[in-house]
Amino acid sequence: MAEAKKTAPVSRSKQMRGGGEPSSKKLLRIVLLVACCAGSVYFFWTTMQLLDQNEAAMQDAQMEVRVPDPVAEKEKKDIEEAEQGLSSLTRASSQAMRVAFLAEVQSKFPLDIPMALVPSVAPSPGSDIVIEPDPPMVTVVAIMITDADRAAIVSIDGEDGVLVRQGTKFSGGSARITKIDARSVTFTWMRKSYQVSL
Repeated sequence: MAEAKKTAPVSRSKQMRGGGEPSSKKLLRIVLLVACCAGSVYFFWTTMQLLDQNEAAMQDAQMEVRVPDPVAEKEKKDIEEAEQGLSSLTRASSQAMRVAFLAEVQSKFPLDIPMALVPSVAPSPGSDIVIEPDPPMVTVVAIMITDADRAAIVSIDGEDGVLVRQGTKFSGGSARITKIDARSVTFTWMRKSYQVSL
């Protein structure tokens, strides 16, 4: 009976030491663990390399975009100059139209001359063309009529405040006031009569 008691614990320890898995399975697990670690390291390194390559490619692309193209820069400058010229031309045209409109609206025609009375120059056969000078510019400012006298204040060729009466000569004696009534002044110049309204 004593011998049977001694053998029982020995068999238990053997089962505990060698009762696990065989050594080949343990070796397989160790190999798989090392392979997984190596694969993880390889994939991490590959990912870092790809990230570095992408970052370098993006930097190259940014550098390429920043480098100015001389042809594109010249075209851009030409377009800007053309736009500035067109803008200046449009502004000048608009200003000219405005000035013409204001001149038409605010202009005063000092000589109320019908077109039929405007002298026309017709060259005679075999003679030179003779162009007559323009008549003096007369603007009536005021007319004063009394029983004894008739007078008017006029502007003659830009000279303001000239007092004239019937028979007054001006423009170096080439023009003469012939009539003053309540609404106009009439003068003759180079044998032609002109009526200027108030």
